[in-house]
Order: sequence, then C-alpha cells, then structure tokens
Amino acid sequence: NIYEHMEGGSITLALAGASDGPMKGQVDSHDFFVVNEPKLASLVSTTPAGDSRSLNEAVKANIDTSRVKFERGFSEIEKGAGYLKLANGVLRGPRIGTTFQGTLYDQNNNMDMTGTFMPVYGLNRIFGELPLFGALLGNGRDRGLIGVTYRLRGDANKPKLDVNPLSVIAPG
Repeated sequence: NIYEHMEGGSITLALAGASDGPMKGQVDSHDFFVVNEPKLASLVSTTPAGDSRSLNEAVKANIDTSRVKFERGFSEIEKGAGYLKLANGVLRGPRIGTTFQGTLYDQNNNMDMTGTFMPVYGLNRIFGELPLFGALLGNGRDRGLIGVTYRLRGDANKPKLDVNPLSVIAPG
C-alpha cells in the first residue's frame, strides 16, 4: 500500500543512486482512482483569502472529489534521508488534472508543494490539442485553459492550502 487514497491501476517506480546519497528516479502510474482524499476536497471547496468564491463556485461546477479517476500520474522523485522531493508531476483524468512540484516532506515533516489544478480536465485540455489555437490557448503541455495555482505548505500531515484566486482565469 503506497498511498492509502489510491485504488486500482498500475504503478512503476524506478530509482537509482549511490548508497551515501539520495535515490533519484520517477514514478509512473496508470488507470487508477483517488478516493476520499481530504487535500483534494479542500482544494475545490476552500474559499481562498482575498476571494469570496471557492474553486467550485469560480468554475460554476460541483467537482465531486469522493472518487476521482486518473488516466496517468507521473513525477520525477528524489528520496533522501528524511525527505521526498517531486518535480514535473502531473495527474491527468477526464474530470480533474493537476501539475505539481516541491517537497512532499522534509526532515522536520514539513511540506512545500506548488501546482496548478485544472477542473474538467478532459474538456479543458482539448484547447491544447487544437492546431494553431492550442499553442495560443492551451497553456502548454499537460495544462488546460482554465486552472488555479495552489501551494500546500507547513506540517506535512496537515498542510495549509493557499490558492491564487486570480489564476482561475489566467493559469500560471
């Protein structure tokens, strides 16, 4: 059991490193569900400071996070003594997508992760697939037109969520 909120799918983990240094590599997973993840539920329902709307309200949707299907999850990882860092992370699903990077936990059990959350990802990323318009509107590989940037920081067991309310319209 690698992650208690993950069900089904397949996962490949490849790490390499010297015995006296960190292990580096990547994790790649396919066709899985994330079930009852509190941080995901908080991301879509929390009203950020300086805004009067949650992400659900901003995109005029009720994003159900109780059981979310993902087609792919990927991240580069660095695992050292007492820490785990992630880079170039992406989760892609028909309803939700996110990019992420940062320190999942450090030697003091603190987290500092940033990313972009993209609701209705399957429809949202179509803009990136359109010739000509994709380059202008798609916001890059693995990103959609509509997204919200976020930061998780503090105690890794109960991190504080900061959401940039302005990024709902203009990701990045």
